[in-house]
Amino acid sequence: MKQFNITKDTTAVKKMGRILYRGDVCYLVYSAAQIGFTYTGDRLFATLVTDEWRNEPGMEGVFGVFVWEDREPFKRITLTKKEEKMPLFDRAEYAASKGISVDALPKNLPIRIAKFSEAAFGAVGIKALWLDEEAALSPLPEKKRKLEFIGDSITCGYGNEGIYLKDTFTTATENPFDAYAALTAEALDADFMLVSWSGIGLLSDYIPPEADEPDETILAGENYKYTAMKFCERQNFEKQEWDFQGFTPDAVVINLGTNDDSYTREIPEREERFAARYEALCRFVRAKYQDAKIVCALGLMTTRLNKTVESVVKKLNEQGDANIFFVGLFEQKEEDGIGIDCHPSKKTHKIAAEKLTRELVKLL
Repeated sequence: MKQFNITKDTTAVKKMGRILYRGDVCYLVYSAAQIGFTYTGDRLFATLVTDEWRNEPGMEGVFGVFVWEDREPFKRITLTKKEEKMPLFDRAEYAASKGISVDALPKNLPIRIAKFSEAAFGAVGIKALWLDEEAALSPLPEKKRKLEFIGDSITCGYGNEGIYLKDTFTTATENPFDAYAALTAEALDADFMLVSWSGIGLLSDYIPPEADEPDETILAGENYKYTAMKFCERQNFEKQEWDFQGFTPDAVVINLGTNDDSYTREIPEREERFAARYEALCRFVRAKYQDAKIVCALGLMTTRLNKTVESVVKKLNEQGDANIFFVGLFEQKEEDGIGIDCHPSKKTHKIAAEKLTRELVKLL
């Protein structure tokens, strides 16, 4: 088999999401970050690397291999070794799983390697792909729309494959592709990027009820400026500012405030400080994407800061930005199921995606 490395300049694969290149490794940073290509070969292997961050069972990096037009991955793999060469695809095996002959598959078969776990946990790095000697790669086509989502655990799909008070969170229980953001992008036939991290806020990360001081471990406004701020810190890599020219979205959806609410607690002075941070992020996004629609959508686990977010949008509208909008989401309902650690279920995510899709159709 022949070795194929993915670098910043590689054009034979389509790159989606924030990707960090270090040495000969291509790191898929955030949830749903992925590479996609058509493949003419019969077998595909990859050398994958990970790290020992949060070195405990259940916090490993997880990725999936999607083939053809399937919504469900052909393989979903948890990385348990620092470096390992493993099989990703076999044409005969895949055809058998579909109950069809190998000849029924297209010669140029679409394949995507996508991250399921989020940036807060184990890394997923592609050190090399291994192709059949005569095989060729070509990038998947661009879709007609592009969307970016800035969020927290809700956007990551944290715990949406488990049940509240029954299951314990692991990276195997989060599925960004069945969360509202990816579902919205799918409905709109859009390429998309997630910049999301569990527990993150603008003024404060999540704090428990007994605490009363803000947690500023990783704040969304600063994190957003970098390709992989915290990942670089834990790897002792130099931090790299994100190149906002590489992906220009038609719309940016911001779903932040759920974790800030654990600190603001309807205290006016705190809500004012949150509003200032939220406005600063909106202005930063606008400076980077002058023509994008900015959609401020908060909800699913709490809606207490919705009025504050709406007031920020109104202020920016009055100051001349006519392309920023507020979309208030709802609070999840018990009858729709509750995921792990009180996070939204797949059903709740689906309902939220349907609402957000309707709003984005009007705007786009």
